[in-house]
Amino acid sequence: LAAEAAAAIERSDLLARLASLARTDELTGLPNRRAWEEELPRELARGRRYALPLCIAMLDLDHFKDYNDRHGHVAGDRLLSQSARAWAATLRETDMLARYGGEEFSLVLPGCVLDDATGLVETLRAATPEQETCSAGIAEWDGRETPEELVRRADAALYEAKRAGRDRT
Repeated sequence: LAAEAAAAIERSDLLARLASLARTDELTGLPNRRAWEEELPRELARGRRYALPLCIAMLDLDHFKDYNDRHGHVAGDRLLSQSARAWAATLRETDMLARYGGEEFSLVLPGCVLDDATGLVETLRAATPEQETCSAGIAEWDGRETPEELVRRADAALYEAKRAGRDRT
């Protein structure tokens, strides 16, 4: 009986570790896109229930492909990790920074209106390591739109920042 209990506990621990790995970006240690797509609807539901504002931001390291070409992929990986650490260190406990994919990161800012979110994102941009720059797009939730619609607006704002010359919000 003890051996069966030990095996069941070991299996349970393994499943918990696998679940964590499935939601964590291996390179940066941040939540990954899967975790982001699970958490954002919860944050919107919380905002709806308590009538709280919420903003999201999409951040993208500028000219990342050129950086990789100049310095190599190991240096590019290091820049991604350093950026994640620098940005996460400036956020509140309630904020969620995730690696959305490639050199793009997503950020949910519960209880934040657009002006506050803009100030926070500017602080993040200033903390980008190795004298590199990033562009960002922010969207304030209107209280009705779906997670996909909100992300689409933040992504459109990000691409507008890139079209306007990068290194801006």
